[in-house]
Amino acid sequence: MYKRKKREYGIFYTAEKKRLITAIYLCIALFLIFFNAIYFTKRADAASFSRAHLKSETVFNAAAGYINYYGGNYGSAVKYFKKEPSPYFQKPYLNYITALLYFKQSKYKKALKYIDTALKLLHKKNSGYGKLSSANINYLILKAKIEAGENNIKRAVIILKSILNKNPYSLKTLLFIANIYIYENDLKTAVFYLNIAKMQHPGNIDSYYLLSKIYSLLNEKNKAEKNLISIIGIDPYFKKAYFRLAALYILDGKIKKAAGIFDKYLKINPYSKTALYQSAILEYTQKEYAKARKIFLDFIGVSAGINNNFRLKNNAYFFIGISYIFEKKYKKGLSFLGKLKPGRHYIDAKLETMEIYISRYKKTDKTKYKKYIISTISKMLNDTEIKKNLKFYYFSAIALSEVKDYKFSKLVIEKGLSKFKNNTALLYELGSAYHYLKADKKAAGVMKKILRINPYDASALNYLGYYLAVKNKHIKTAEKLIKKALSYDKGSPFIIDSLGFVYYREGKYAEALKLFKTALKKLDKSPTVLKHTGMDYLKLKNYKKALEYFNKSYKIKKTEQVKKFIDAIKKNN
Repeated sequence: MYKRKKREYGIFYTAEKKRLITAIYLCIALFLIFFNAIYFTKRADAASFSRAHLKSETVFNAAAGYINYYGGNYGSAVKYFKKEPSPYFQKPYLNYITALLYFKQSKYKKALKYIDTALKLLHKKNSGYGKLSSANINYLILKAKIEAGENNIKRAVIILKSILNKNPYSLKTLLFIANIYIYENDLKTAVFYLNIAKMQHPGNIDSYYLLSKIYSLLNEKNKAEKNLISIIGIDPYFKKAYFRLAALYILDGKIKKAAGIFDKYLKINPYSKTALYQSAILEYTQKEYAKARKIFLDFIGVSAGINNNFRLKNNAYFFIGISYIFEKKYKKGLSFLGKLKPGRHYIDAKLETMEIYISRYKKTDKTKYKKYIISTISKMLNDTEIKKNLKFYYFSAIALSEVKDYKFSKLVIEKGLSKFKNNTALLYELGSAYHYLKADKKAAGVMKKILRINPYDASALNYLGYYLAVKNKHIKTAEKLIKKALSYDKGSPFIIDSLGFVYYREGKYAEALKLFKTALKKLDKSPTVLKHTGMDYLKLKNYKKALEYFNKSYKIKKTEQVKKFIDAIKKNN
């Protein structure tokens, strides 16, 4: 026989159970109204009818009050309850419920009036000595809530302590007073009361959960962890405990443990979209790509047809695609990246795809890859949402430069600058495009504009210095500009190479060589730095080394200038 787990109610979960109870209350109330209406309509004599009518009205008002109360219409509920004849307001519960309704509307003074009446009436019923009844406790807790609502925290605490004097293990009171001390930032006192609650009510998860929060704030991670693990032991369906515990492990750098917690939760709730997504992300960060992909696909399956999960589905497709690319399974990776729709990671997916095609274009020189890049950027330029994205313009311009379409690159940057005026990153790419289009004066003009916007822009300073060095003009000015650039971006191999080239122009070949070698530690596949090193060795009359570096440069990028150097060395030797 199947044995139900704790808090499992067959086809009814906890939320459904609560709704069912509310519905039953409403049905009973409506039945009473209907019964009284039929029953008292049949009474003939005037006196009987008058009494019946009064009673019927009372039942109707009470029923209507409860219907509005359970429906959340607190103002209407109060109006119906207040229509009750005065004798009925001699009952504690009606005063209590009216006080509660005013409290829910933040009308604390009125709430206080009714709860005080309720407590007086309740006091008449019992002696007021010994252990408090549950009704007494509920009424006093409501009074404490009203006082706290009025910001009379001290009064609220006095009321709660008076309850604990007679009922030291009242769970509601212990939890409420702990919450007040948490609010007052007196965490040690809150812990004291919560530990009493935990000790006396070990099956209640609220004290454990609040303690886990406090211990997290106090950076007592082990205690927070123990309380969360206890919650899962008591109630394996309590979602927040799993998520808080996983967050605790993530903050502590224990990613594997965090992933294990989500795995545990998914065994009892395999359709939790949040848990699936978080679990997949954790596996992805651990480079467990196959497992991450499986969980991401489960998440996509569970999210099918749910529009508000569109952003996360885009993320899932993106991470699946990227994981395949990391494993060099480009065909599969590109197929998943192609599933993304405009929105989160859409541009990233397109840029990643373009990067792969750029790499293939460089290796094969096939025009189909170049056409794909140009057509993709052309389509994206017409998308109204993408037009607002700076990343699109910047990286698209670089992609077009990589496939040597400098005119289109310039056009994309100019469109970007119409949306993001004076953006220095776009301006730098515009200067680069002018350089490749052999409009060096325009390029220098753009770099000067960047320096007017930001005088500390190292890239613009380096460009202007290197431009002068290449033209072999104003070498001292070039040296100042490049040294200034290097002071803002220390250790940049590009700027170090530029300074090496300035020293080369100044005839300081030994100093230049040191700088070129330093730059090559990070830019060992740069055809320009390799060429500069070859040129320097040539001046130092080390022809063997010069030929070695020229050959390396020519292998990466076949240029006429490097070929001439190689041929000259071979001819002379």
